[in-house]
Amino acid sequence: MSLRARGFRNLGALSFEPGSHFNVIHGDNGAGKSNLLEAIYYLGALKGFRGGKTDDLIALDASDAFLEAAFESGPAPHKLRIDMSRSQRRRLQLDGKRPRSTNVWYQAIRMVLFHPGDLVLAAGSADKRRAFLDRMLEQMDPVYASTLSSYEKALRSRNRLLKDARTDRRSVRAYDTILSKAGAVVGQARRRLVEDLGPRVERAFTDVFAGDTPLDVRYLPRVEPSEEAIADALERAFEKDCARGFTADGPHGDDLELRLHEVGARHHGSQGQHRTIVLALKTAELDLLTERTGRVPILLLDDVSSELDRSRNRRFFEMLRHVGGQVFLTTTHPEFILLEDDRVDFQVDGGRVTR
Repeated sequence: MSLRARGFRNLGALSFEPGSHFNVIHGDNGAGKSNLLEAIYYLGALKGFRGGKTDDLIALDASDAFLEAAFESGPAPHKLRIDMSRSQRRRLQLDGKRPRSTNVWYQAIRMVLFHPGDLVLAAGSADKRRAFLDRMLEQMDPVYASTLSSYEKALRSRNRLLKDARTDRRSVRAYDTILSKAGAVVGQARRRLVEDLGPRVERAFTDVFAGDTPLDVRYLPRVEPSEEAIADALERAFEKDCARGFTADGPHGDDLELRLHEVGARHHGSQGQHRTIVLALKTAELDLLTERTGRVPILLLDDVSSELDRSRNRRFFEMLRHVGGQVFLTTTHPEFILLEDDRVDFQVDGGRVTR
């Protein structure tokens, strides 16, 4: 991957030619290290990993910005460009043309990201874990993103009707059909994913990160993911949904259950255990995406060295060395990155990147 950028956050005009394996990006806090990582991630996910609108991604003294990258991995190299403006809609170009859909974009380049905010996967609410699963599926299945979008659009419409005291059952049922069909696809895809992902997470937790207690990973659906079960749940809950003004049942209420010694990790795990669980999730994500797609995703690690002690650091990097692929790591202390070879170091200072 190579990257060109202008006007993105605090980064100066950038022409970035990273190494083929480990790229260690170091500098003081606030220098722009995470902004460089976010620029790469935005090209794959079409969103930043710290939230915010397009205006927040454009430099304060700029009216527009662009990101452009060439990805050489895989059988077909791709060129991606994103133009952002304060006054116009974002424009995407994939190999010089406007992509037919975001699904096509997601298949062109795959990424796995870890940053400190990801601790919410272990300690936060279920919607963060659902988003983690959905992002994986979007990168593996070109149809999944459109199915999920159909489900979410129908859910918003149904909820608007439920807030209206004059809504009748017949109006709501029109959306129940869409929710049942799309919801079954979404729930079944997530369940199959977790059946494959779960054992990998559990192994990484124990073998790579030396987790000190057994971890159990399961998919926990609010309703059995079948058309019949979802349709029946929506029908039975109609009166209650009207009273509360929203739809309670369906895959939008599902969770990725993480248990330590048969108790929920969210409320009973320590901060150290939460950190280890999240890194195990990301390691398993990297492994599964590589297997399913035949290509090693780009791995982005924002300040991961401060999250691990020395022995876990060494085991983690040894595993990454065997996996291969392009890795980008940010740190304030490059000497903490326990890689003696196959690395290229870059310094970031005031938004300027130098090798």
